[in-house]
Amino acid sequence: MPNQIEKLNTIAPADIEKVNTLTDAQIEKINTLEFAGEAVPGQQVFTSSGTFTVPDLVTSVSVVCVGGGGGGGELSYVNAISVTPGASISVTIGAGGAGNSGAGSGGGTTSFASSCTANGGAGGSYGATAAGGTGGTGTGGNGGVGPGSGGGGGGAGGYSGAGGAGGALYGNGSAGAGGGGGGGSGRYSGGGSPEYPGAGGGGVGLVVTGSNGSAGVGLRAPGGGGSGGATGTQPASPSSIGGNGGLYGGGAGGVHGGYYVNGGTGANGGCRIIWGTGRTYPSASADV
Repeated sequence: MPNQIEKLNTIAPADIEKVNTLTDAQIEKINTLEFAGEAVPGQQVFTSSGTFTVPDLVTSVSVVCVGGGGGGGELSYVNAISVTPGASISVTIGAGGAGNSGAGSGGGTTSFASSCTANGGAGGSYGATAAGGTGGTGTGGNGGVGPGSGGGGGGAGGYSGAGGAGGALYGNGSAGAGGGGGGGSGRYSGGGSPEYPGAGGGGVGLVVTGSNGSAGVGLRAPGGGGSGGATGTQPASPSSIGGNGGLYGGGAGGVHGGYYVNGGTGANGGCRIIWGTGRTYPSASADV
């Protein structure tokens, strides 16, 4: 502000006199001018469905979406989406799939209008694989698969690679790629008895690409979260439900057929919207 006042003090008297000669019509035109500024950088996270209202002066946003977990949810991002200040844009968050003693339900699709979509992982059963989410609109990674027969949950997709696969019967999960979540270990006894259901897959963060989620290795070991996402959960006991997926988009641990209990619950998806000069996914997207 002092610099602006100093500039005013340098205006010549003759120039000030010219202002005094303006007609009413000319002054009216000046009053109708809009002086463009620059939008203040910002971000908004959606963990449930709602409406995004475009802030003043914002004409472009970048968006990441993660689908709900069944198998692991897909991650998709799109940069430089043109928007209009004040516009209302629908954001839909895909719910995680519910476990069942038969076939579990799949995760839902997360979307920012039709500009960016990420599909949820499919539901699985004791005898059927839970496929990871794939086929959305944007750039990113597919969700990891959750095998049948008490398999571990698949990890959520990453920014440049797929989520880790859940471990098959008596098997370990695999690590995520491209910042994706890791797969949980499968129905497993650790070399003894009794056996536990599959552990949950790791989720993926919405802020910026980061490290890969770790693999679930050993007895009831969940997959680690990728890029700041949450780790899946362990099954509590041999007769409990499978492990739940970690936020965002982690897949559920598979049903343990011998106890006829439910598989775990997949994690909900999420959406994050950013704006400001030079802010894009997957790396230049940190909070401001």
